[in-house]
Amino acid sequence: MNNTLTSFLLDHIEKTGLDYASFFTKEDDEYIPFSNSLLIKQISALISYFNKLNLKPGDKVAIIAENRNEWAVTDFACMFCRLVSVPVYTSLSASQIKYILGNSDSKVCFLSNLHLLDKVSRIREELPALKEIIIFRDIDTSKFDTDKTIRYSELMDAGKNNGEEFILNQLRSLSLEIVNQDLVTIVYTSGTTGNPKGVMLTHNNYCSNVNACQKILSINSEDRFLSYLPFSHSYERTAGYYLALFCGAKIYFAQSFETIPAQLTEVKPTLVITVPRLLDKFYNRIIKTGTDMDEGIGKKIFNFAIDSAHKKSFPKNSLKWKLANALVYKKLREKTGGKIRYFISGGGALNKQTGEFFEFTGITILEGYGMTETSPVISVNPPSNNKYGTVGKPISGVSVKLTNENEIIVSGDLVMKGYFNDEMSTAETIKDGWLHTGDIGEIDPDGYIKITDRKKSLIKTSGGKYIAPAHIEDIIGGLNYVENVMIIGNERMYVTALIVPDRDQLAELAKKNNLEYHLYSDLINNKVINELIRKDIDRLQSDLAPYEKIKKFTLLEIHFTIEGGELTPTMKVKRKFVEERFKDEIERMYPKI
Repeated sequence: MNNTLTSFLLDHIEKTGLDYASFFTKEDDEYIPFSNSLLIKQISALISYFNKLNLKPGDKVAIIAENRNEWAVTDFACMFCRLVSVPVYTSLSASQIKYILGNSDSKVCFLSNLHLLDKVSRIREELPALKEIIIFRDIDTSKFDTDKTIRYSELMDAGKNNGEEFILNQLRSLSLEIVNQDLVTIVYTSGTTGNPKGVMLTHNNYCSNVNACQKILSINSEDRFLSYLPFSHSYERTAGYYLALFCGAKIYFAQSFETIPAQLTEVKPTLVITVPRLLDKFYNRIIKTGTDMDEGIGKKIFNFAIDSAHKKSFPKNSLKWKLANALVYKKLREKTGGKIRYFISGGGALNKQTGEFFEFTGITILEGYGMTETSPVISVNPPSNNKYGTVGKPISGVSVKLTNENEIIVSGDLVMKGYFNDEMSTAETIKDGWLHTGDIGEIDPDGYIKITDRKKSLIKTSGGKYIAPAHIEDIIGGLNYVENVMIIGNERMYVTALIVPDRDQLAELAKKNNLEYHLYSDLINNKVINELIRKDIDRLQSDLAPYEKIKKFTLLEIHFTIEGGELTPTMKVKRKFVEERFKDEIERMYPKI
């Protein structure tokens, strides 16, 4: 069988059967299964539509939607027709969407709701290549250009009388025409600076990554995934979608970030693909549970168990641990559904202390490392020998080494085909078969990788000292009342920080210190609060070199959000955007010359 995603899908259907469901969507209070039978029928209907539209191999098809059944249908229909999918984040602005659709020359755009339809309709006249828009939901689109806007359901009649075996034979025939070097997708990097670049990924890229990850994680038909990171991101697409699907696991779609806590207990997932920021939020909720408890024996027991997890006060499975487990840790695990084998964390640095805290309570987090340009997984911690503070060992078939500047470079089948219409950037990134990640790191004697910073993120002070901001941000981010932090200092006399507090935790700090306030702005400007934070920062940065230490900081009143532009879809801070938006606040931390 060909090493292609389409052959993987057909193999999966042959093994599991047409009645088997891999995708589940919550409607009202019920999770509705989407069977393999429905999957192949809808794929076949879209193939008929693409043929009717006279699309040719290599033509681009954009998908702007949250994770849903139709996303997967469109994705695979594109593959069988040798079309190239272009996933787009739903959070992007109209101008950002225009850039991606224009740069890729997308011929068709699939989207999921009226809000997105409104965005695309506003830029449609500036996208001459765009022929038609398909909307997944059956909703009234009369106020838009209905001649070129079609409901997805209207396309589903094509071939509706064809039997399942007829469709499978059709798909098998089409799959045989696909080779593993064929382009599957162009994924535009969200990036923290400038216009995104289109990363070209092939069947071979994805298949090699899926196979290598499976060797480590051993996914099976008993596994359940709660999917909430967007399929538009290469991390979720590979690990939470392709890997889960082809290994026979069940994928449950989260309705939103806000519904995740409730859906964890409903779905009872065995694996969750996540990012550190969401684990931090889970940790902060645990701490808040303790602070909100009424004084008494219950609160004392809870705080004892949590404090012990921080300090690792006694061996796991000792009598004290078993007591803490029965009274506290087991209840924490039940908040995740109680069936978690492990969280798999990527897309940013996991705080080592956070990881070790959860491990002590019986929740394992496997941290990995990757980037869109590598399909994306480069390394992951093996469950049998998990090292917190590292991103694990390179996966099978991947070679990793360090340059003289300690930049991590990678080679193997996972490396992208290149950047779309950008030979110069491709040549700068891939040299002699090695992809230069732009990440600075270390490799320990056991072969585990540790990321120390982004090469381009290094700050050079006006005194000529180089500083790794991610390291400092990781330290300060360990404070439970810090939601986001960004270090400033490039070409500056000293280092400063912009801090976004966690409002609940900051309010709790004020309560502990008997501070009264009326408005949140009063709280962040409170002299006592700022002095308390100053002391915590000084304590945490005591081991840093003098030139690395934060001299001044500013508490920001707003939240950083994806929609507001401060965060990428995987919750990384967009440095250039934040520096520009808060330039006045930054300048106030430095003397005027």
